[in-house]
Amino acid sequence: MKNKIIYIGLLLSISALSSCKKQLDLLPSDSIPPAKALSTVADLQKGLFGVYAANSASNKIYIGSILADETKLSNANRGQGQFTFKWQYSPSEGEHNADFASYYGMIDDINKILAVIDGVPANSTSDANLKKRTKAELLALRGIAHYEVLIRFMSTGYDANSLGIPIMLKSDLLGQPARAKVGDVVTQINIDLAAGRAEPQIPNGPGSTDGVVSLSQAAIAAYQARVSLLTKDWAGAVTHANEAIQLSGKTLATGQDFLDYWFDKNEIETIWKYRNEAAPQLYWTDTNGDVFFEPSDKLKNEYDRVKDIRFQAYFLINPASNDTAIVNKYPGSANGPQINDLKLLRVAEPYLDLVEAYAQQNDLVHAAQYINQLRAARIAGYVPVTFATKSDAINAALDERFKELCFEGFRFFDLKRNSLPINRLSSDVQSVNWQNLLANDYHFALPIPQHEMFANKNMAQNPGY
Repeated sequence: MKNKIIYIGLLLSISALSSCKKQLDLLPSDSIPPAKALSTVADLQKGLFGVYAANSASNKIYIGSILADETKLSNANRGQGQFTFKWQYSPSEGEHNADFASYYGMIDDINKILAVIDGVPANSTSDANLKKRTKAELLALRGIAHYEVLIRFMSTGYDANSLGIPIMLKSDLLGQPARAKVGDVVTQINIDLAAGRAEPQIPNGPGSTDGVVSLSQAAIAAYQARVSLLTKDWAGAVTHANEAIQLSGKTLATGQDFLDYWFDKNEIETIWKYRNEAAPQLYWTDTNGDVFFEPSDKLKNEYDRVKDIRFQAYFLINPASNDTAIVNKYPGSANGPQINDLKLLRVAEPYLDLVEAYAQQNDLVHAAQYINQLRAARIAGYVPVTFATKSDAINAALDERFKELCFEGFRFFDLKRNSLPINRLSSDVQSVNWQNLLANDYHFALPIPQHEMFANKNMAQNPGY
């Protein structure tokens, strides 16, 4: 009888454990269903703030620089980023492909909020308007997140029928989505960005210091211009870049204002920012003064060291040699020696978008107009230029992006979308093995992280890995 009781007890225990396991599989004990967590407009706002917090561009600043020709390894480098700099990466997780997981986590959070937002009651007109704005911001942010993943993992140039990334429009933790075509991903990105632009509750421009931490019509337009450049829609790039400039109300900083700008003393150029991030300075230099990456000789050679204010702003100059081994674009702020606001979008970018888009359309007059405006703000005694040929204008556009937007995460992706190689100076490398990367090299399409390949049977790896 005693043995029978023990046997029945064991059966009940196993049954209870099985029942608990089923419940836990359906509803993890450490999570709250979105419909319960997001029951008021105030809750929706908190969810939106969490999405914004996930949108740091610091890793893009890092890989966009060390993958390209903006930096060189310092003798004090202790291994930081060396495999990425040398294009020796693999599907194993590292800084080169870390953004895959971070942006899809951001997209999943967005989709969870969007799944319940229409059912959240708005008890006042202000709540109703805030709810509309929140939904529009979430849709635009979803488009931005898909764009950021796409440019990392798509192939060089732009082929609408090539392998893109999974499009995620709902939260599905057990889903195993396949990669969509690049053109289909771009279509969805444009749909989401347009949804943000269509909502009148999103203000035209930042309007105030606090406003630049949220999306505005100007910020979304600037992203639409980025997408247009990617797809070689030059007319669209002109339209959206002009909108970004005009709606933002921002101007190009000059002289001391430009120097102060990088210390976060003003917001003259900022359209959208990520507030109080640990400075990208720590990617280049340790707190003890050890230098991991130096600015490349190739980049420094681009500037007039006396007349161009950018040289003083971007590099720490040694007065004795008038040279530098320190990237100083994010030098710290009043909030701390390694704390800066990340400039996610600043008005100089759409100016450069216009130069490139007009050049590609062989509109040499307008290409010269906008590059002259930018250079006049940066270079003392600048003499305006004219362009004789389309190729001259295109080369000048890309060269100016190299100088103006260095250490902001653009260079690698600018070369990639234009199907251009990476060519480093011999003085910027210790081996010819990592001096040049051909435009058709498979390393331009970063590898899908191995954990994703293990978890998703429908995921295709990029060729070469």
